[in-house]
Amino acid sequence: MGRFTFLVLCGLILSAVSFNGAFVSGDDSNVGPSEAQCRPYIEKAINELKTGEPSDGIEAGDIPSGETISAEVSTNNEPDQQDDNAIDSGEMQSDQPVGDEKETVEITDAESAEEEEEKSIDTDGDGIRNEDDTDIDGDNKPNEQDEDMDGDGILNEEDDDIDGDVIPNERDPDIDGDGVLNVDDRDIDGDGVPNVIDHDLDGDGVPNIVDKDIDGDGVSNANDNDLDGDGIPNEEDDDIDGDGIPNDQDNDIDGDGIPNDQDDDIDGDGIPNSQDDDIDGDGILNEQDNDIDGDGIPNDQDDDIDGDGIPNEKDNDIDGDGIPNDEDDDIDGDGIPNDEDADLDGDGIPNKDDDDIDGDGVSNEDDADIDGDGVPNESDEDIDGDGIKNEQDDDIDGDGVANEQDNDIDGDGEPNEADKDIDGDGVLNHDDVDIDGDGIPNERDHDVDGDGMPNEEEPKSLDIDGDGIPNDDDSDIDGDLKPNEVDDDMDGDGIPNVHDRDVDGDGVPNIHDEDSLEAEEVASRQKRDVGAEPVSVEAGEEQEEPSQEKPGDIDGDGIPDHEDDDKDGDGVPDHKDDDIDGDGIPNEQDADRDGDGIPNEHDDDDGEEHDEKDDDSKPEDDTKPEDELLWEGEIPAQLRSRDHITELLQLNTEFNAREKAVDNVAEIILRDIKRIYESAIKPLETLYKYRDLSNRHFSDPEIFSKPLVLFMGPWSGGKSTIINYLTGNEYTPHSLRSGAEPSPAYFNILTWGNETEVLDGTQLAADYTFSGLQKFGEGLEERLRGLKMPNKLLEKVNIVEIPGILEVRKQVSRLFPFNDACQWFIDRADIIFLVYDPAKLDVGPETEAILDQLKGREYQTRIILNKADTIKPEELLRVQSALIWNISPLMSSAQPPLVYTTSLWSHPYQEGAPARLLLAQERAFLRDLRTAVDKRIEHKIASARRFAVRVRNHAKMVDCYLNTYYNHKTLFGNKKRIADEIINHPQNYHIYEGLSTLTNISRYDLPDPEVYRDFFRLNPLYEFKKLSETCTYFRGCPITKLDVAIAYDLPELAGKYKKMTESALANIEAKGAADDEPETKGSGKSTKS
Repeated sequence: MGRFTFLVLCGLILSAVSFNGAFVSGDDSNVGPSEAQCRPYIEKAINELKTGEPSDGIEAGDIPSGETISAEVSTNNEPDQQDDNAIDSGEMQSDQPVGDEKETVEITDAESAEEEEEKSIDTDGDGIRNEDDTDIDGDNKPNEQDEDMDGDGILNEEDDDIDGDVIPNERDPDIDGDGVLNVDDRDIDGDGVPNVIDHDLDGDGVPNIVDKDIDGDGVSNANDNDLDGDGIPNEEDDDIDGDGIPNDQDNDIDGDGIPNDQDDDIDGDGIPNSQDDDIDGDGILNEQDNDIDGDGIPNDQDDDIDGDGIPNEKDNDIDGDGIPNDEDDDIDGDGIPNDEDADLDGDGIPNKDDDDIDGDGVSNEDDADIDGDGVPNESDEDIDGDGIKNEQDDDIDGDGVANEQDNDIDGDGEPNEADKDIDGDGVLNHDDVDIDGDGIPNERDHDVDGDGMPNEEEPKSLDIDGDGIPNDDDSDIDGDLKPNEVDDDMDGDGIPNVHDRDVDGDGVPNIHDEDSLEAEEVASRQKRDVGAEPVSVEAGEEQEEPSQEKPGDIDGDGIPDHEDDDKDGDGVPDHKDDDIDGDGIPNEQDADRDGDGIPNEHDDDDGEEHDEKDDDSKPEDDTKPEDELLWEGEIPAQLRSRDHITELLQLNTEFNAREKAVDNVAEIILRDIKRIYESAIKPLETLYKYRDLSNRHFSDPEIFSKPLVLFMGPWSGGKSTIINYLTGNEYTPHSLRSGAEPSPAYFNILTWGNETEVLDGTQLAADYTFSGLQKFGEGLEERLRGLKMPNKLLEKVNIVEIPGILEVRKQVSRLFPFNDACQWFIDRADIIFLVYDPAKLDVGPETEAILDQLKGREYQTRIILNKADTIKPEELLRVQSALIWNISPLMSSAQPPLVYTTSLWSHPYQEGAPARLLLAQERAFLRDLRTAVDKRIEHKIASARRFAVRVRNHAKMVDCYLNTYYNHKTLFGNKKRIADEIINHPQNYHIYEGLSTLTNISRYDLPDPEVYRDFFRLNPLYEFKKLSETCTYFRGCPITKLDVAIAYDLPELAGKYKKMTESALANIEAKGAADDEPETKGSGKSTKS
C-alpha cells in the first residue's frame, strides 16, 4: 500500500500548495501545478484505496455543465520496479508510461460541479476566458496572427486541438475557441482569413481542394450534409464549398480541385453524377431542375446539359443519368417522357422547328434514327418519337409540316416523288400495302401517295396527248394546239390552271414541283404584292390578231406591253415615268412615248392616257394619307409560323419580371447620363454654340427615348414587308403598303399606342421623341407618316422606314434636306438594316450618299439580302458576293458588313429554296435585333460620349481660331478683317494641322473649313472666350470636366449598369426559386454539430 499512500500524500500536498496560490522551489517565479492538473491523480488514488486494485479509469457523476474534460493518465506496466530516487527528486515517475500506451480518463466531480461551471479554461492565466481572449497563450500575438494559438509548441496546422481546450478539432464545436460556434463563425480556424477566401478552411494544413474534410468536423466531405460547415445544409447552400463563389458561377462546386466538367461527382455528395438524382446538389431533382449541372445556364440554352464537358450533340447521355440516350425514356432529363416532350433534346427549339430532334448532331434528314430511341427509322413505329404511331400521325417526321403538305413525309431528305419508300417503313413502295403510311390500305386510300392530291386528280399518263413526247418536255401537254404558256388548262384535265393542284400533270403537286411552268403559275398566285390577280393571256388574243401592231415586250417580263404598267421595267409605273419606253428620250420630246412604233398623234394608247382624262380619277394629291401608307390584301392559304419571333424577341409574359427589373436599372443610368450631360457637356455646348454648327443634338428625347430600329435601302427591297412581318401586321387593314410597285416616298414611323391610329407629319413632329424633326421644315412634315399600334415589340422599340432609294437618271429635287433628315434618324438608331432585293444590287449616287452618312456607325449596320428564296441555291452565294462587293468599298470599315440572307415574310419559302439556311439566317437576324434592345443603355452611353467628343472638338477648334486671332491682332488693326482672313484661309495659319498635333484629335473628326466659315458668319469669332478664360477658381475649367466625363464618367456608367443589372436579375431568380421551392419538411430539421 506504500504506492497508494504516496499518491495520497502527494495529492494532499499539491492541493494545499494550489490553495495558497504557488509552490515555491528555490525560485518565487516558478508556479506549481493547478488543482485541475492534480485532480486526476487524486481521484485515481482514492479509487485504488477503496477497491484495492488499480483502476483503468475513474467515473463519477456528470459535470452539470455537460462538458467533458479529457486528461491522459499514464499507467506503469511494472509498478514493483519503482526507483526510490524518483521519489526524492519530486518526479512522479511511476505515473509516466513505459511504452506508448495511453488511457483517456473522463473526470466528472459531482462535488465540485458548481465550482467547475463557474470556471472556464484560461490558458495564459490572465483572468480572461479563452473564448473571450484575443491572445489565448499570452504571447502578445493576436490569435489570428499566432501560428501556435494555444502555445503548446505545436503549430496550428499540425495541432489536433488548435485552441487547447482538450477537445480534438474534429469534435470541437468551436475550433478556434473564440466563443463563436463553427456554424456561425466566419473564420472557423481563427487564422484571420475569412472562410470565403481561406484556402484551408479548418486550418489543418491541408488545402481545401485536397482536404477530405473541408470544415474539419470529422465527417468526410462525401458524407457531410454541410460541406463548408456554415450551418446551411448543402441542398440549401448557394455556395456549397464556402469559397465565396455562388454555385452557378463556380467552376468547382464541391471545392475538390476538379473542374465540374471533369468531376464525376459535381456536388461532392459521394454519389456519382450518373446515379445522382440531384447532380448539382441544389436540392432540386434533376427532372425538375431547369439547370441540371448548376452552371447558371438554363438547360434549354446549355450546350452541355449535364456538365460533363461533352457537348450535347456528341454526348451519348445528354442528361447524365447514366442511361444512354437510345435507351433513355427522357433524353433531356426534364421529367417529361420523350413521347410527350415537345422539345425532345431540351435545346429550347420545339421538335417541329428543330433540324435535329434528338440532339445527336446529325440533321433529321441525314439521321437514321430521328427520335434517338435506338430503333432505326425504317423499323420504328414512331419515327418522330411523339408517342403517336406513324399510321396515326399527321406528321410522321415531326417537322411541323402535315404529311399531305410535306414533300418529304418520312424526313429522309428524299422528295416523295423520288423516294422509293415514301413513308420510311423499310418496305419499298411497290411492295407496300400502305404507301404513304397513313394507316389506310392503298385500295381504300383516296390519296395513295399522301401528297394531298386525290387519286382521281393524279395524271393518267406521263404523255397525256400520246404524241410520244413526255409531259415535262412537251410544249403542248394536252395536245389542244394551244401552247402551254397560254393554255388555261395546261394538262387538259378539265381543271383550270388557277385551281389545278398539278398544272402540268406530272404527278408532282405545284408547291413541290421544280418545273418552270408550275413555278411561274405558283408565282402568279403568290406574288409578293399580295392581292394582284394572276396574269393569264387568253389564247384567242394572239390567234385572232397575229399581226397586231402591239405584240412587243420591251422589258422582257413576259407581259405584253399593252398590258404592262411598267413597260421599260425600271420599277417606275408608266403614269409616273418620265421615259415610258426607256429609250433615253424624255416623254415630252419622244415622238413615240410608249415605243410601240406608232407615232403619238396616231396612237390612241400612247402610255399617257391618264393625262387626257378629265375628272374620272382623283388626282394623286387628293389621296388620303391612310391610302398612301396602308394597303389591304387577301390572306394567303398557307403562312409560316411566327412563334419563333415571339420566342427570340422575348415578347412572352414570362419575361415581364426580368424586363421590369432591367428597366428600373436602366432608368437610373439614364438619369446619370442626363446629370453628366447637364454638368459637363451642356456648358461648353451652350458657350460655343455647338447647335449652330451641327444638326446632331443631344437632349432629353435622345436620352430617354426607346431604342430605334432603322430600315433603309433601295425601293421595293421588302422594307415595309419586313416591318409588317415583325409586328404581326401583315394582311390587316393597317398593313404598310408593299408590293412590286415602289411605295410612296414617306418616312414611315411605327410606335406603340393603346389603339391603332394613323398619324400625319404634324402630329408626329409634335411628339416628344420626334420633335427634333421640326427644324427641317414643313416639306419634311408632309413626308412623315406614323402608325400607332398596340404591339408588344413596339412597347420596346420604335421602328422607322426611310423612303426607298430610287436611282434615276436626273437629280430629284426635294422640298426638304433629305440627307440631313436621314442623318437625324441614323444618329439616333440603335441598329440599322440595309435591305436589298437580289434583283436590285446596283449602287448609284443616292445609295453612295446614304452609305457615306453611316460613317462611324458601321458596327451598328447590318445588310439583309431579302427575298432570297427566289434565287436558286447554286446562285445564292454569287448574288451575296456581288452585294458585298458593291457595298463594302463605300463603307468606312476594313471588315465586310454582316449580311443576313433570308426571306422575311410569312409566306412559305419557294420550292427548292434552302429552307434551313433561310430560317437559320432569320433566327440570327431576330437574335441580333433582340441584342440591340438589350444593349440600349450601352448605345445611349456611346451616343452621349460621341456627342461629348464632338462638343469638345468644336470647343477646341474655336479656341484654336481664337488663339490664332489674338496672335495676329494688332492694337490698331481691324478685328473683323483679321478674323475674316483667318476664317477664310485657315490653311495659311495651319489651324487644322496644329490642332491635330497639339490635341491628338484626328483631322477627319473635324468639320470642313466651309462649315466654320458659315458658323463664324453667324457668330463672330471675336465674341467667343478662349478656353483658358472660362475657368474659375471655384468651378474649375469646363473643358476639364468634359474631358473627365469622356474618359471616366461615361465609361464607368457601363460597368455600373452591368453590375446593377446582374444584381437585379439575381434577385428576381432568387425570388422565383423561393416561390417555386416546395415547403421544407419539418421546421426543426437539424444539422450536424
